[in-house]
Amino acid sequence: MENLTPVTILIPAYNEEPRIADVLDVVCEYKRPKRIIVIDDGSEDNTYQEAQKYPVEVLRHEENRGKGAALQTGIDHGGKSPLWLFLDADLINLNENHMETLLTPLEQDKSLGMTVGMFVSGGKTNVDLAQRYFSILNGQRGLAGFFIESLPSLNWARFGVEIFLSRLAKKNGVPTAEPLLANITHHTKEEKYGFRRGFVYRLQMYKECLYSYFNWQKYC
Repeated sequence: MENLTPVTILIPAYNEEPRIADVLDVVCEYKRPKRIIVIDDGSEDNTYQEAQKYPVEVLRHEENRGKGAALQTGIDHGGKSPLWLFLDADLINLNENHMETLLTPLEQDKSLGMTVGMFVSGGKTNVDLAQRYFSILNGQRGLAGFFIESLPSLNWARFGVEIFLSRLAKKNGVPTAEPLLANITHHTKEEKYGFRRGFVYRLQMYKECLYSYFNWQKYC
């Protein structure tokens, strides 16, 4: 992978102690020139300590501020970068090809501002269907530096941050692509926290997404 464009990889994480190692094991071996920044969004477990075991930069919010704020903290800390990659901390079966699939279109077409990864055949039908029909919510994204530099603050967005990013790209006429990511999925909230607590978290996520969907223009 010589002569490839460097990338800054942001991994927001909240209570992902049992899962983040599976992602960092892969990301740290990625051959592309890279800078890896984990943002611990006020975790109540040992996510921060787990991330510190790896050759990455680890930032921490003292309290949970939401995914949008975590990404904004990473962007502010990262400074300028020609390419960015946003990855969730609970991915299953992530590999180098998935990351290249998100980034290569941005190198091949300099007008592209963002790629949005689409899970296919990941082994969880509900996750695959959600990715297919609600791609605006997908969290695995590659972003060109020029698009990142044009963004307003993401601090308000929480789980609605992906909606905000997609709406901003459309509003500003920034081309996007939706490459397919095969054989990858993520842990559901019910799997992570148990059915009752996971269901509550899911309702909160939907609430934040709906708020972003109907109010994103206030924050442009």
